[in-house]
Amino acid sequence: MVTEMRFNLADNAITRALSKICDMVCLNILWLVCCIPIVTIGASTTALYSIMLKMVKNEEGYIFRGFFKAFKENFKQSTIMWILFAALWIVWWLDYNFAGSLPGTFGVLFRALFLLLGFVLLSVMIYAFPLTARYVNSIGATLKNALILTVAKLPYTFLMVVVAVAVVLASLWNTVTFMFAVPLWLLIGGSLIAWVNSWILRRVFTVFEGKEGTEETNQ
Repeated sequence: MVTEMRFNLADNAITRALSKICDMVCLNILWLVCCIPIVTIGASTTALYSIMLKMVKNEEGYIFRGFFKAFKENFKQSTIMWILFAALWIVWWLDYNFAGSLPGTFGVLFRALFLLLGFVLLSVMIYAFPLTARYVNSIGATLKNALILTVAKLPYTFLMVVVAVAVVLASLWNTVTFMFAVPLWLLIGGSLIAWVNSWILRRVFTVFEGKEGTEETNQ
Protein backbone atom coordinates (compact mmCIF):
# COMPACT_ATOMS: atom_id res chain seq x y z
CA MET A 1 0.00 0.00 0.00
CA VAL A 2 2.79 2.42 0.92
CA THR A 3 4.75 1.43 -2.19
CA GLU A 4 1.69 1.98 -4.38
CA MET A 5 1.12 5.41 -2.84
CA ARG A 6 4.73 6.38 -3.51
CA PHE A 7 4.38 5.36 -7.15
CA ASN A 8 1.18 7.39 -7.45
CA LEU A 9 2.87 10.45 -5.99
CA ALA A 10 5.81 10.01 -8.34
CA ASP A 11 3.48 9.57 -11.32
CA ASN A 12 1.55 12.71 -10.33
CA ALA A 13 4.77 14.72 -9.99
CA ILE A 14 6.00 13.52 -13.39
CA THR A 15 2.63 14.25 -14.98
CA ARG A 16 2.57 17.78 -13.55
CA ALA A 17 6.15 18.40 -14.70
CA LEU A 18 5.39 17.18 -18.23
CA SER A 19 2.24 19.30 -18.29
CA LYS A 20 4.24 22.39 -17.28
CA ILE A 21 6.83 21.70 -19.97
CA CYS A 22 4.12 21.31 -22.62
CA ASP A 23 2.54 24.59 -21.51
CA MET A 24 5.92 26.32 -21.70
CA VAL A 25 6.52 24.98 -25.21
CA CYS A 26 3.09 26.22 -26.31
CA LEU A 27 3.74 29.61 -24.72
CA ASN A 28 7.13 29.87 -26.39
CA ILE A 29 5.60 29.20 -29.80
CA LEU A 30 2.84 31.75 -29.16
CA TRP A 31 5.41 34.30 -28.01
CA LEU A 32 7.63 33.77 -31.06
CA VAL A 33 4.75 33.91 -33.55
CA CYS A 34 3.39 37.10 -32.00
CA CYS A 35 6.89 38.63 -32.05
CA ILE A 36 7.25 38.18 -35.82
CA PRO A 37 5.90 41.65 -36.73
CA ILE A 38 8.75 43.07 -34.52
CA VAL A 39 6.61 45.99 -33.34
CA THR A 40 4.52 43.54 -31.30
CA ILE A 41 7.45 42.17 -29.28
CA GLY A 42 6.47 44.25 -26.25
CA ALA A 43 2.84 43.10 -26.24
CA SER A 44 3.89 39.48 -26.83
CA THR A 45 6.39 39.59 -23.95
CA THR A 46 3.81 41.12 -21.63
CA ALA A 47 1.36 38.36 -22.53
CA LEU A 48 4.05 35.74 -21.90
CA TYR A 49 4.73 37.13 -18.42
CA SER A 50 1.02 37.41 -17.69
CA ILE A 51 0.78 33.62 -17.93
CA MET A 52 4.19 32.84 -16.42
CA LEU A 53 3.61 34.92 -13.29
CA LYS A 54 0.49 32.85 -12.70
CA MET A 55 2.17 29.59 -13.63
CA VAL A 56 4.83 29.90 -10.91
CA LYS A 57 1.99 30.34 -8.41
CA ASN A 58 -0.01 27.45 -9.93
CA GLU A 59 -2.78 29.86 -10.90
CA GLU A 60 -2.69 29.48 -14.69
CA GLY A 61 -5.91 28.72 -16.52
CA TYR A 62 -6.36 28.38 -20.26
CA ILE A 63 -2.98 29.13 -21.84
CA PHE A 64 -4.14 30.28 -25.27
CA ARG A 65 -7.12 32.29 -24.06
CA GLY A 66 -5.10 33.94 -21.28
CA PHE A 67 -2.21 34.79 -23.60
CA PHE A 68 -4.34 36.50 -26.24
CA LYS A 69 -6.47 38.25 -23.61
CA ALA A 70 -3.33 39.78 -22.04
CA PHE A 71 -1.91 40.54 -25.50
CA LYS A 72 -5.03 42.50 -26.46
CA GLU A 73 -5.49 44.30 -23.13
CA ASN A 74 -1.87 45.46 -22.87
CA PHE A 75 -1.14 45.96 -26.57
CA LYS A 76 -1.07 49.77 -26.66
CA GLN A 77 0.98 50.35 -23.51
CA SER A 78 3.42 47.50 -24.19
CA THR A 79 3.95 48.59 -27.80
CA ILE A 80 4.69 52.18 -26.81
CA MET A 81 7.19 50.99 -24.21
CA TRP A 82 8.81 48.59 -26.70
CA ILE A 83 9.26 51.36 -29.28
CA LEU A 84 10.70 53.63 -26.57
CA PHE A 85 13.16 50.93 -25.45
CA ALA A 86 14.16 50.18 -29.05
CA ALA A 87 14.89 53.87 -29.66
CA LEU A 88 16.91 54.13 -26.44
CA TRP A 89 18.94 51.04 -27.36
CA ILE A 90 19.78 52.53 -30.77
CA VAL A 91 20.94 55.76 -29.11
CA TRP A 92 22.91 53.75 -26.52
CA TRP A 93 24.64 51.68 -29.21
CA LEU A 94 25.65 54.76 -31.20
CA ASP A 95 26.97 56.54 -28.11
CA TYR A 96 28.80 53.43 -26.89
CA ASN A 97 30.60 53.05 -30.20
CA PHE A 98 31.41 56.76 -30.27
CA ALA A 99 32.88 56.47 -26.77
CA GLY A 100 35.01 53.59 -28.00
CA SER A 101 36.52 55.82 -30.65
CA LEU A 102 37.76 58.29 -28.05
CA PRO A 103 41.47 57.99 -27.32
CA GLY A 104 43.10 56.88 -24.08
CA THR A 105 41.53 57.16 -20.66
CA PHE A 106 38.52 59.14 -21.87
CA GLY A 107 37.46 56.31 -24.14
CA VAL A 108 37.75 53.75 -21.34
CA LEU A 109 35.83 55.91 -18.86
CA PHE A 110 33.03 56.74 -21.26
CA ARG A 111 32.68 53.12 -22.31
CA ALA A 112 32.44 52.10 -18.66
CA LEU A 113 29.79 54.78 -18.13
CA PHE A 114 27.74 53.56 -21.08
CA LEU A 115 28.06 49.95 -19.92
CA LEU A 116 26.55 51.04 -16.61
CA LEU A 117 23.77 52.88 -18.43
CA GLY A 118 23.20 49.77 -20.55
CA PHE A 119 22.85 47.69 -17.38
CA VAL A 120 20.23 50.12 -16.04
CA LEU A 121 18.36 50.22 -19.35
CA LEU A 122 18.28 46.42 -19.62
CA SER A 123 17.17 46.12 -16.00
CA VAL A 124 14.30 48.58 -16.44
CA MET A 125 13.21 46.73 -19.58
CA ILE A 126 13.29 43.37 -17.79
CA TYR A 127 10.99 44.75 -15.07
CA ALA A 128 8.71 46.88 -17.27
CA PHE A 129 6.84 44.16 -19.16
CA PRO A 130 6.17 41.90 -16.14
CA LEU A 131 4.97 44.98 -14.23
CA THR A 132 2.61 45.77 -17.10
CA ALA A 133 1.40 42.17 -17.09
CA ARG A 134 0.76 42.16 -13.35
CA TYR A 135 -0.43 45.68 -12.49
CA VAL A 136 -2.62 48.43 -13.93
CA ASN A 137 -0.57 51.60 -14.18
CA SER A 138 0.38 54.37 -16.59
CA ILE A 139 3.50 54.02 -18.72
CA GLY A 140 5.29 56.66 -16.66
CA ALA A 141 4.42 54.97 -13.36
CA THR A 142 5.43 51.56 -14.71
CA LEU A 143 8.83 52.81 -15.86
CA LYS A 144 9.30 54.66 -12.57
CA ASN A 145 8.53 51.50 -10.61
CA ALA A 146 10.87 49.51 -12.85
CA LEU A 147 13.68 51.96 -12.13
CA ILE A 148 12.98 51.87 -8.40
CA LEU A 149 13.04 48.07 -8.38
CA THR A 150 16.29 48.07 -10.36
CA VAL A 151 17.99 49.85 -7.47
CA ALA A 152 15.94 48.66 -4.48
CA LYS A 153 16.17 44.98 -5.45
CA LEU A 154 19.66 45.10 -6.91
CA PRO A 155 20.67 41.47 -6.12
CA TYR A 156 17.55 40.17 -7.91
CA THR A 157 18.11 42.67 -10.71
CA PHE A 158 21.69 41.53 -11.16
CA LEU A 159 20.61 37.88 -11.19
CA MET A 160 18.00 38.41 -13.93
CA VAL A 161 20.40 40.48 -16.04
CA VAL A 162 23.11 37.83 -15.69
CA VAL A 163 20.68 35.09 -16.72
CA ALA A 164 19.54 37.01 -19.81
CA VAL A 165 23.03 38.09 -20.90
CA ALA A 166 24.63 34.71 -20.18
CA VAL A 167 22.01 32.82 -22.21
CA VAL A 168 22.37 35.16 -25.20
CA LEU A 169 26.17 35.13 -25.10
CA ALA A 170 26.25 31.35 -24.76
CA SER A 171 23.92 31.05 -27.75
CA LEU A 172 26.16 33.26 -29.88
CA TRP A 173 29.50 31.99 -28.55
CA ASN A 174 30.42 30.05 -31.69
CA THR A 175 28.84 28.17 -34.58
CA VAL A 176 28.37 24.98 -32.56
CA THR A 177 26.58 26.66 -29.66
CA PHE A 178 24.50 28.71 -32.09
CA MET A 179 23.33 25.62 -33.99
CA PHE A 180 22.50 23.95 -30.67
CA ALA A 181 20.74 27.05 -29.30
CA VAL A 182 18.47 27.76 -32.29
CA PRO A 183 16.15 24.74 -31.80
CA LEU A 184 16.09 25.39 -28.05
CA TRP A 185 15.05 29.01 -28.61
CA LEU A 186 12.38 27.89 -31.07
CA LEU A 187 11.10 25.26 -28.67
CA ILE A 188 11.31 26.67 -25.15
CA GLY A 189 14.05 29.29 -24.79
CA GLY A 190 12.01 32.46 -24.29
CA SER A 191 9.43 30.89 -22.01
CA LEU A 192 12.16 29.21 -19.93
CA ILE A 193 13.86 32.55 -19.25
CA ALA A 194 10.47 34.10 -18.43
CA TRP A 195 9.76 31.19 -16.07
CA VAL A 196 13.07 31.66 -14.22
CA ASN A 197 12.52 35.42 -14.02
CA SER A 198 8.96 34.91 -12.80
CA TRP A 199 10.20 32.89 -9.83
CA ILE A 200 12.52 35.77 -8.97
CA LEU A 201 9.80 38.37 -9.58
CA ARG A 202 7.47 36.61 -7.12
CA ARG A 203 9.77 37.84 -4.36
CA VAL A 204 10.42 41.22 -5.94
CA PHE A 205 6.75 42.11 -6.43
CA THR A 206 5.91 41.58 -2.77
CA VAL A 207 6.87 45.24 -2.32
CA PHE A 208 3.75 46.18 -4.32
CA GLU A 209 1.29 43.70 -2.86
CA GLY A 210 -1.47 45.61 -1.14
CA LYS A 211 0.08 48.94 -2.12
CA GLU A 212 -2.56 51.61 -2.40
CA GLY A 213 -3.19 52.93 -5.89
CA THR A 214 -1.79 49.90 -7.64
CA GLU A 215 -4.22 47.34 -8.99
CA GLU A 216 -3.44 43.79 -10.01
CA THR A 217 -4.52 42.65 -13.43
CA ASN A 218 -5.38 39.31 -15.00
CA GLN A 219 -6.80 37.85 -11.82
